[in-house]
Amino acid sequence: MESDSGITLVYKPYMDFPVNEDLVSGLLTALNQFTIVEFKEGIDSIEMGGLRWVYIQDKETNLLFIGADSKQVSGDTLRSRLDVIRHTFIQQYANEKNRWGSKWAGNVEIYKPFENVIDEYYTQWKQAERITTVAEFFDMLGIFQQILNLVINVIEGHLSEKKKKKIYKKIEEIFQNYSQLDIVIKNPELSSISFQRKTGINIININPMNCDMLIVEKQIINLTKRMVEILKNEEGYYTSLKLFIEENIFDYLISNFSLLNDLNLFIFLIKLFLIK
Repeated sequence: MESDSGITLVYKPYMDFPVNEDLVSGLLTALNQFTIVEFKEGIDSIEMGGLRWVYIQDKETNLLFIGADSKQVSGDTLRSRLDVIRHTFIQQYANEKNRWGSKWAGNVEIYKPFENVIDEYYTQWKQAERITTVAEFFDMLGIFQQILNLVINVIEGHLSEKKKKKIYKKIEEIFQNYSQLDIVIKNPELSSISFQRKTGINIININPMNCDMLIVEKQIINLTKRMVEILKNEEGYYTSLKLFIEENIFDYLISNFSLLNDLNLFIFLIKLFLIK
């Protein structure tokens, strides 16, 4: 926006914000002007309306760039993205060749095409965020695949044939019913989760690009809980705890503490195996 007048040159929303853009622009400009007058410097960042807002003042062109996102996005990330937009806008409309003084004549329609540029950047940033999420998803899959392998090792290495058959029958019943669940029908990638007595439980064939990763994670967590509960119910709490220790499940959790903590799984898994 133009700093002195508060006129919005480009406004591009990506979330529902039921407020007139001119009113928002006026308020944001007024806040910035107030801090300049009272504190001799403009606003860097504020939190308002459940959002984080960052300001970048370009003194040479007398333009004010403002971006907002959820509070989960850091101020540094938001500011760096806004600065990319600032630099591109100035290069396109306000560099020496374009002579900003003669270019700006109060007609904001000439800046309408710049919304497409913002769209391109926004898409790139969201794709980058998804790559990070996919990486975390694969970390989560790897953790739970190993946990489920260790649970199967407890069954295979420490139980009698009679108890094995009983437990495997219960697991097979879970998977038979599982395939008929509405959530699996609506999310076909969940059917990639499989169980066979010879190979155990397999969850790593899930393609994160074809599913809702949060739904998949919840289903895998629920599956793991049920596997552990079956063991506890069949063997009793103290016997199960002894078998978990012998199979080095707690050693695995401790040795992967940093990753599990980053994925917000450490406390859940410790409680799952320790608590009755």
